[in-house]
Amino acid sequence: MLCFKKKFVFHKPTISPSLAWIERYLRKAKKKMPGITMPLRIRSWKHTPRREQRVWGTCDQGTRTITLATHKIIMVRGKKRMKRKAVALSHKEILQTFAHELAHFRYGDHTYEQECYSRSMFDTFGVKDKCPVCAGRGRIPSVYINE
Repeated sequence: MLCFKKKFVFHKPTISPSLAWIERYLRKAKKKMPGITMPLRIRSWKHTPRREQRVWGTCDQGTRTITLATHKIIMVRGKKRMKRKAVALSHKEILQTFAHELAHFRYGDHTYEQECYSRSMFDTFGVKDKCPVCAGRGRIPSVYINE
């Protein structure tokens, strides 16, 4: 009796150089969740300090393109007035946005199912935080927060 094992195939999407580190998380998610719809393109963009920041990521279901912000705008006190400044997002924040936008390929609207799917996808990434109890010596699984 012959037994054929299904081989894991990963088709690499086109990824912006500033987000090249995301590929290993995408591979891990595809391996653990073979049914996810893979993006064809992952782009990055940086908010300009002059404009108000409204979104951290977008997805186009037709072209299967995900665009992720790499910076956020914060207000900094200057000598005379408040100024806007672009600050880099942490990898955890980018991965939370990425999981959210990737879940939109399966669930278009912001529903309970989309939220649960993005949370489970973020859990497959295996992101760890420093343990608050043992002064950062240990690692605990990160919690998905959708703001």
